[in-house]
Amino acid sequence: MFTYVKALFISLHCILIAVLTILVSPFDRNGKITHLLSKVFGNGILMIAGVKVSTSGTDKLDKSKSYIFVSNHQSYFDIPVLMHSIPNNVRFVYRENLTKIPILGWGMYLGQYIPINRENVREAMKSLKKAAEKLKRGISVAIFPEGTRSFDGALGEFKRGMFVIADEAKVELVPTAINGSYSIMPRNKFRIQSGNVKVTFGKPVPYSKDKVLLENIKQQIQSMLENK
Repeated sequence: MFTYVKALFISLHCILIAVLTILVSPFDRNGKITHLLSKVFGNGILMIAGVKVSTSGTDKLDKSKSYIFVSNHQSYFDIPVLMHSIPNNVRFVYRENLTKIPILGWGMYLGQYIPINRENVREAMKSLKKAAEKLKRGISVAIFPEGTRSFDGALGEFKRGMFVIADEAKVELVPTAINGSYSIMPRNKFRIQSGNVKVTFGKPVPYSKDKVLLENIKQQIQSMLENK
């Protein structure tokens, strides 16, 4: 029952932030207001759920630069956790069909988040290239190269498709490890538990076409997950 109460208040909070995002979008070309609203969005969800987040490695980041934050994906709570933790003006990639959801979907689209059509490879590539354009304008992008949430909390295989963004933008990539969000809301279970989550940022890695880049970043994230 307590999960349903939390879900209700989280839903109301999401709608409020989405409405505010829609209202400010015509006046927010650089996305800074939306960035502030995303902080309120993430912090509000974490507070309602009773989730505390500790962050390390932010001293390695330059707030004035744009990065690609490459993160593992344990649960739906990863997005508010990263909104809370990432100091840079950041946007996320989301499934294009979510744009059709009244208010919430409109807020994501007008807030300059990046819709991607996973069913159409050509359209997906176009979306990823648009994401690269945001990076060139100073907005960071967070990606989950596993492509989906973990079934058991363990790190899955990385898909190369997301790295189209890196190839287009040529910005540094930040290995990012989220530890603990799986227990907050496991996949295939409608349960929201309070708890602690740790986010660790690795040293930004210059982009290169080297085929081992993806594996090296994955190994760094795995190492950060193991060193809790």
